[in-house]
Amino acid sequence: MAWKRPTVDTPFHIDWDWWSEHEQNYRLYIYEQLCEECRLRFPNPLEVQEVDWIDPDTAEVTRADALLMCLRERCIEQPDFINPTLPLTAAVFRVFLMNGNKPMSPNQLHDFIHWRPPQTILRVIGGRVTHYGIRPYTD
Repeated sequence: MAWKRPTVDTPFHIDWDWWSEHEQNYRLYIYEQLCEECRLRFPNPLEVQEVDWIDPDTAEVTRADALLMCLRERCIEQPDFINPTLPLTAAVFRVFLMNGNKPMSPNQLHDFIHWRPPQTILRVIGGRVTHYGIRPYTD
């Protein structure tokens, strides 16, 4: 498939396959996004196991990554979880981690990263260099 220039309406997501293709361990990058409390709970991110997680809406029990669950349950509650001092790529990565990696366009990401215009977000995540596995979403 030929590369197509993305726009501010192109949906992006974290492509987990990108991490294994580039021999990177995403768990270390997730660990870097955790609040201090969660980092203390998991001093070695490479030894963290999956846990049973109960969906609060459906009561369905599934296996889940403990680092991601701590991030979603605790870290996103911190007022500075996404803030203007973060590198833009890290802020975008955090948005995808907190929303369950639901595809979002730069226009939609701007709702969370309001201090950077959608065109700037697109320039950073929409180029040929992939940061944090963030790539255009394809069905």
